[in-house]
Amino acid sequence: MQHYEIRFLDRLEVLVVVRAYVAGNDLEALDEAERLCKTHIIEVWQGDRRVARVNKLNAPLMTEAQRSL
Repeated sequence: MQHYEIRFLDRLEVLVVVRAYVAGNDLEALDEAERLCKTHIIEVWQGDRRVARVNKLNAPLMTEAQRSL
């Protein structure tokens, strides 16, 4: 099992909530993040490594956004 942080950001990309989560792998952690929240930008982190970023309501990520997947 691995330790993750699920971070929820508002539309201005201000951190709203951070939740610690233990998962078997990156996809499991991302699945939990998406299950928990459908209305914010979601980032999944493992230590200092960003695993994934999903825009609110699964809106497409902008290709010019360097901080996106």
